[in-house]
Amino acid sequence: MKASTTPTQLERGILTSAYKQDIKGGFATAKSESLSNVKYSIFNQESIESPIGVVLRVSLFAIAIIMISF
Repeated sequence: MKASTTPTQLERGILTSAYKQDIKGGFATAKSESLSNVKYSIFNQESIESPIGVVLRVSLFAIAIIMISF
């Protein structure tokens, strides 16, 4: 049979309100940082584009112009 003992502050660990507040604060900052990174990548999409993508776009445009003209 188990002896009934009261848990100490260290044994309760994740059940403490301080821990819960730390977790909530961590999620809030991570969420805001994630959203700002997504917004930044959407608004600065041109700077992410690779040189290969530019070459492919220009070549497809040139091929389309040639096909239309003939």
